[in-house]
Amino acid sequence: MKQGVLTHGRVRLLLSKGHSCYRPRRTGERKRKSVRGCIVDANLSVLNLVIVKKGEKDIPGLTDTTVPRRLGPKRASRIRKLFNLSKEDDVRQYSR
Repeated sequence: MKQGVLTHGRVRLLLSKGHSCYRPRRTGERKRKSVRGCIVDANLSVLNLVIVKKGEKDIPGLTDTTVPRRLGPKRASRIRKLFNLSKEDDVRQYSR
């Protein structure tokens, strides 16, 4: 998908240096490439998105659940920071 191409299908554009979707091999080289437009429709099977800011409502199945961390810290100073331990406390019982 290329920004600025206002269509939902594929178009063949003449791309040069500085365009996205193309890296020229020689100086001044241009190439005609098939590029999909930026309009989303039902033909797309996968769409990668990034959530930028939190809205007032939750998205069901995505932002309504919190997944716990799978692994804990390995370094002793990070274990102390996580469990609010002092330097005299033994961190071996808090790690695996």
